[in-house]
Amino acid sequence: MSSSILAQYEQLTPQERNYITSHPHHALTIRQSKETAFEATKARFGFNGRNDKSDAFRHCFWSAILARDIGYANALRFTTAHESSLINPKNEKAMDLHNNSVGLVIGRQGGSDQILSHRCMEALVSRRLTVLIP
Repeated sequence: MSSSILAQYEQLTPQERNYITSHPHHALTIRQSKETAFEATKARFGFNGRNDKSDAFRHCFWSAILARDIGYANALRFTTAHESSLINPKNEKAMDLHNNSVGLVIGRQGGSDQILSHRCMEALVSRRLTVLIP
């Protein structure tokens, strides 16, 4: 394990570590999908914000990719684990879990990254995604 990957592993919540330990074959997919979501968000919005539209889109898109690539149940388990930090404010956690759930449903339908991204953007525009900062 390289120091970069080890450092990333150490930054995970205990619940995320448990998931990765029991599903090590998903680790690379999870990492790549996160990078894809961050890059797509930056391309669409110019940045990766917090609690705003870019954040809502990123959570939706990442969850959609995961649902497509590792299955709905596994993606639900990992994205819930991702939000499990005790320092995560309740309103932010609720926002993220909601946007993840929309993305999970979108990803369950399948499609390319471009299609999933488009569906998440449609969800944002139609206000199915939640934001704390308009």
